[in-house]
Amino acid sequence: RVVTARVAMPQPSTFTRRLRAFLGLPHDNGHFTCHPENLKKGERLKVPGVVKRDAQDRSYVDWSESAWQEVDRDGFLDLEKGLTGETHFADIQRKTIDSRLSEVEEKVWRAANAAEGDEQALSISLAEDIWHLLTVDLSIAKLLLLEATIELFMIVSFAMLMFVVDIAESFTDDQTKAELFRSKLMLSLTAVRLSTDSIFGWTGRRASSGIEVAILALQGWFHWLLLSIAGAVIVARALKPLRQVIFAPDACLSDQDLSIRMQVIRHSTVTLYNLQFTMNLVAKGGKAWTLPMSVPTLARWTSAMPLTIKHEIDENSPLHPSQGLLQTLMYVRVSMSATDNHGIPVNAGIVYYDPDSFFAQRPAFSRAFAKQGYLFPRLLRGKKFCDQMRMFRDEQMNMIKPETLPMLICDLDNMPRTKVDEKATEALAPYQHSNAVPK
Repeated sequence: RVVTARVAMPQPSTFTRRLRAFLGLPHDNGHFTCHPENLKKGERLKVPGVVKRDAQDRSYVDWSESAWQEVDRDGFLDLEKGLTGETHFADIQRKTIDSRLSEVEEKVWRAANAAEGDEQALSISLAEDIWHLLTVDLSIAKLLLLEATIELFMIVSFAMLMFVVDIAESFTDDQTKAELFRSKLMLSLTAVRLSTDSIFGWTGRRASSGIEVAILALQGWFHWLLLSIAGAVIVARALKPLRQVIFAPDACLSDQDLSIRMQVIRHSTVTLYNLQFTMNLVAKGGKAWTLPMSVPTLARWTSAMPLTIKHEIDENSPLHPSQGLLQTLMYVRVSMSATDNHGIPVNAGIVYYDPDSFFAQRPAFSRAFAKQGYLFPRLLRGKKFCDQMRMFRDEQMNMIKPETLPMLICDLDNMPRTKVDEKATEALAPYQHSNAVPK
């Protein structure tokens, strides 16, 4: 019995979708029922459905419930429990784009390669490492917790210091030690602008001694320094470039080419200029080759239209059967660099692993992805991407020529989906997965 399962990645909640709608962020989930200019009053522009193709290869949307049942008939795979021997990684169909997969892959790859020896020898300076920790490594929640903890520690510490000074100088004013410490705590809060007379009421108190004035001045300086550092950290994190592109969770390898799909995330407002791509093949033993692309640079890219990056396979390609690398193929690295329309650098990359390779066959590796709800990015042999672009059509499946924009539709649901390359020749045999389950 062949088990075909689909991967369930973390899904956005209803609250998240409504919040995104309130903020004016992309949130719709559905397919066009018609062109916007033909929308009738009371009808919805987008409704859930499944894009299919008829015998003439014309795209249409099946709105029936049975279409959804057909998509989900295989259920979901609990990756944390591992795969059975009847299922191969190459047979699992993805359900969504898995937009965070490249980020998860980076973290898993770092964890997969542990360092030993004197790690401190890699450090340039302690100050630089601390600054990197504050501006890159720490999460926002941990950073806020750290700032609040330091602030609280400073308030209590200076209150205790003034309390000890008063005890040493015998300035207790017939107060108990608890009352004295409370008064110093209020004074310390005042020094960092967290206590005012309007909140706690005005009461007379003796003049501060010279030592106490010096302590308050020192506390004020430390508080200013803390706020300055916190502000600099916030600015540094705010200036960090955002992720602007995502790659498809799988790459497709046939006897004709190696295809990788990419999408601009904020396609309605972001334009990329001077896109440059690099693609490397890594085989057993860590040997690497550069894979030339038909178009390694692009002048500009924008809109929801997907971008397909291809390496054509000819006799000179490392992926040609005559080169003898197909059986030792481990993974393919891809990177992209560009500049967006605000002049901010954009960098992205991902690594696609052959399901038969060393890493993919290690349970610890696939389990590290599974714990976060993902399947590792795969290099699928004998597959090609499903079409994303389609035209507006009427009820009789005739192509319409709208008088207003848009003209084309991009199906984001099809970005991660692949299918068997029916146009592949007999030369495809060397490209098949060696451990794939026979159909």
